[in-house]
Amino acid sequence: MTKLPQRPQNHNIEELSVRFFNNCLPNNWYSHKPDNDYGVDLIVDLFEDINATGLELLIQLKSTENSNDSDHETQTLRVATYNYLWRKLQVVLLVKYVVPDNEAYWILLKDVPSPNQDHETFTVHIPKVNRLSQINWETIKDYVQEVTDRKLAAQNAHAQEMRNSVTYIKKIAPPVVADEVPL
Repeated sequence: MTKLPQRPQNHNIEELSVRFFNNCLPNNWYSHKPDNDYGVDLIVDLFEDINATGLELLIQLKSTENSNDSDHETQTLRVATYNYLWRKLQVVLLVKYVVPDNEAYWILLKDVPSPNQDHETFTVHIPKVNRLSQINWETIKDYVQEVTDRKLAAQNAHAQEMRNSVTYIKKIAPPVVADEVPL
């Protein structure tokens, strides 16, 4: 018998998790994998009907063949990954697909307590009431819009402050003429 490569089980589980996630998305939203994975497994572009919004949602997607019998799923996350995701300007959703449940559970990164920076990893507790198959995507979109608006407002305020500073300096400092500059 000819030997051929075999597909590891974790590849199958990862593929199941991506398919399940994409099937839960609104039909007009689009997800894609980034070129490099430093903690963002999927980027979701949010649309309103056929119109692009410019809004994005970042997804950290995990999967397992074992289900917790409690009211939450646990997921080990590297502290470095948490820090990387926390610094992102976009909203981040952590999702864990559980094969025996044929369900994924989610939590917004903002709701995950900050880890101890002296550790390499920490445990995230994802409530099982947060079922991806029952998520209210409109609420998520509204939250993404709110966060984006706040960040853009802060960015615009900073840019205006910089413009005002330059204008003020121009008013109080006389222009320098090339002949008057000491050597």
